[in-house]
Amino acid sequence: MTTKQGIRRLIRNLIIISIPLIIICIYTFMNPMGYMAVEYPMWIEEKDYVNQKNTEGIEDPDTLIIGDSRAKSGIIPGELKGDGSAYNIAIGGASPVEMYYGMKNYLKSHKAPENALVIFGPYHFCRLDNWNQTLYYNYLSLPELLEAETNALRLNDKNVVYKDWFPDLLSFKLRLPNKYLDAVYTSNFGGNMAKNTDKYSSVREDLGYTAFGEEEENNNGNYESNLQSFDTTPMSEVYYIKLLDLLKESGVDVIIEQGPFNEGSDALIKEEFREKYRSFMDEIALRYPEFSVEPEIPVYDKKNFGDNNHLNRRGAEKFTAEIREKYGDRLY
Repeated sequence: MTTKQGIRRLIRNLIIISIPLIIICIYTFMNPMGYMAVEYPMWIEEKDYVNQKNTEGIEDPDTLIIGDSRAKSGIIPGELKGDGSAYNIAIGGASPVEMYYGMKNYLKSHKAPENALVIFGPYHFCRLDNWNQTLYYNYLSLPELLEAETNALRLNDKNVVYKDWFPDLLSFKLRLPNKYLDAVYTSNFGGNMAKNTDKYSSVREDLGYTAFGEEEENNNGNYESNLQSFDTTPMSEVYYIKLLDLLKESGVDVIIEQGPFNEGSDALIKEEFREKYRSFMDEIALRYPEFSVEPEIPVYDKKNFGDNNHLNRRGAEKFTAEIREKYGDRLY
């Protein structure tokens, strides 16, 4: 065999070996609803909504709910404003990073809302624990992702620019099997399509609301109960300010509220954590005197919690009603 023939055979074999890889990558690009876990349709519904996909002919809401899973599961838009003029664009696991880009995209295709209810659990100022989920679901566009990574490098935020962060970024953007094959296999190659489609539809029907915990009661310690002190990550704090600045510049009347803790969690919270979080909220109130900033975290009975961190439907109805009563003159 000549050298030229050997090279040709090697190239041919490499092409043959790469065919399954290419097929898997095409599949992961084309059918994420078929293999992703149940949180994915919540993320993609929000992404579709803020980019105005599937919302043609629907009037823009006067009120937006912005935040993480406690906002997503805590505020029922249809009960906050019975006329349908509220929408919940919070995302489970989101930090101010995702919400800043989500709101920025929203304003490109929607009119600015009259008011916004902003709710983040204190934990999401201290940990960007779901950054890999943001990458995994490809929530951010490539320009947004590059901007965020550049800011993380500047701020030296190890939650985002950890060891091997760049290979991870490429693997997620290219939908490589090292990140997605396990999910494809677990779903039996597309077996999650029906339940994910149903979840997407139910979130859209409920104007962005969805429950996370389904238990009748829960009094276990939440995320914050495990923290000794309230110490913000660089990216969370910087992007929280960017989000609030964006809302202010857009003329939005902003209400910053706190999602409830259960009684068990409240008893476990360290005093240093409580004091530093209160100081953080006080600083936000001073920086934005035109905003309403509620620093106190309400405490609810265990029967209102579907898990240790999230309100169940009963709790969401209670919290929504209290918010409606507290700010009714501004929401209507």
